[in-house]
Amino acid sequence: MKPITQEIADKNVDYIVDGITEVIKTFGPRDPGSEGETKANEHFAKVLTQYADDVKTEKFTLHTDAFMGWIYFDIFFMYIGIISIWLNLNILSIALVVACIVLLVLQLIFYKHVTAPFFAKKTSTNVYAAKKPTGTVKRRIIFCGHTDAAYEWGWLYKGGFGLFFATFIGAFIAMILVVVMAIIGIAKHGWAVQLLTPELLGNTYFYVQLCLSIVSVILISLMFNFSNKSTIVDGANDNLTACLTSISVLKTMQDENIVFENTEVCALMAGSEEAGLRGAMAFSKAHKAELDKDAANGIETIFIVLETLREKDCLSIYNKDMNGVVPADPQVCKLLKIAAKEAINKDLHYSTVSLGSTDAAAFSNAGLKSACFAALNHKLQRYYHTRMDTYTNLSKETLDLAYKVCMKTLEIYDKDGLPEA
Repeated sequence: MKPITQEIADKNVDYIVDGITEVIKTFGPRDPGSEGETKANEHFAKVLTQYADDVKTEKFTLHTDAFMGWIYFDIFFMYIGIISIWLNLNILSIALVVACIVLLVLQLIFYKHVTAPFFAKKTSTNVYAAKKPTGTVKRRIIFCGHTDAAYEWGWLYKGGFGLFFATFIGAFIAMILVVVMAIIGIAKHGWAVQLLTPELLGNTYFYVQLCLSIVSVILISLMFNFSNKSTIVDGANDNLTACLTSISVLKTMQDENIVFENTEVCALMAGSEEAGLRGAMAFSKAHKAELDKDAANGIETIFIVLETLREKDCLSIYNKDMNGVVPADPQVCKLLKIAAKEAINKDLHYSTVSLGSTDAAAFSNAGLKSACFAALNHKLQRYYHTRMDTYTNLSKETLDLAYKVCMKTLEIYDKDGLPEA
C-alpha cells in the first residue's frame, strides 16, 4: 500500500468537511427514522457507488422514541409515588421507585427497550458498501459511522456538563427522598390508607414533608428537558465525522489506486444509533449467520467503529463499551493502538464508555470482532448533542489524525491481519 502523504490527508480532510457541510445543508434534521436520515443515507449510497463494487441499502423497523422513553415512565412513576406518600400508600411509593431504577438500568445501561410497545414504529436504513479484493477474500474490515443525529440535551446546552450532571444527581436525590419519606411513614402510621393531614402528622413534620415532596417534584420535573424532541441537532461531529471518514477510506483507495489481493474493505452508514444502536443491531442480526459462516471458512471480519472525531487530546480506543459492561475485542483494540503509534506517533490509551454506548457494543454483543476509535471528551462539552454541533464547529486537526489512523489500520490489517492481544 502506498504511503499516505500529508497532501493526500489534507485532500481527504477537506473532502470530509465539505461532505459534512453538504449533508447538513441539504437534508435537514436526521433524527432516527426520519425523512432526513433516509435521504442522507440515500445520498451516502449514491456517493459510495463511486468507490465500492457493491452498495446495499437495508431497511429495518424500530420504535425510535423507546430508547429515551424510560424518562417519561420514570417521571410518571415518581409523581404517583409522591402522591401515594400523602395517602400513606408507602409500599406503593417504594415499589414505584424500584420500578424507576429497574427501567433505567434495563434501558439506559443494557439498552433493552422494554417500553417499545408504547411508542410508534418507524423505518430506518443502513447503507453497506464493499470494495472487493482482486483475489479470494481472506479478511474483511468494516469502517462504521452512524448517519442519524440526536435530540438536543437541553440542560447540557443551557448549563454545560455541571448542570447536565446535576440533573441526574437531582433525580437520584428525589428517589432517595421518596423512599425515606415512605419508610418513615410506615414506621409512624402503619399500613392504613389515609390522607396525611397536619393534625395527623403534626404541623412541623407536615410542612417538612410538604417541602420534601415539592423538592422531589421539582427535581424529577427537570428530567423533562433532558432530551428535547423539539430540537434535533445537526450532528456534525456526532457522527457525520465518522461517516465521511469511513467513506474517505474507500475514496482514497479509488483515488490512489490502492488495490488489495485478499482484503475486502467496507463502509457501513448505520441508522438510528441515537435510538439505542438500532441500526448496528439490525445489521448484526441480518448478517450474523453469513459472517459466522465466513469465519468458519477462515474469512475474518472486524468492525472499526468511529465516534465523534472532535477532541484531538481525547483520541482513545474504547476497550469497554455500553456503560463499561461490554468488552471490545482485544485484538481489534491492539490493532488500532499499533496503527496510531505508527501513523501519528501517539500511544493511545484505552478508555471506557462510562455513560452511554457506541455501535461497537452492538457488534460485540452479537459476537462480532469490534472496537471503537473516538475523540470525545467524557466531561461532555456544550456542543455534544446540542445545536452547537454544526459544520462550523469541526476540528480539521482531529480529522487529520483520525483519517491517518484509519488508513494505517487498513494497511496493517491487510499486511499482517490481527495482532496478538
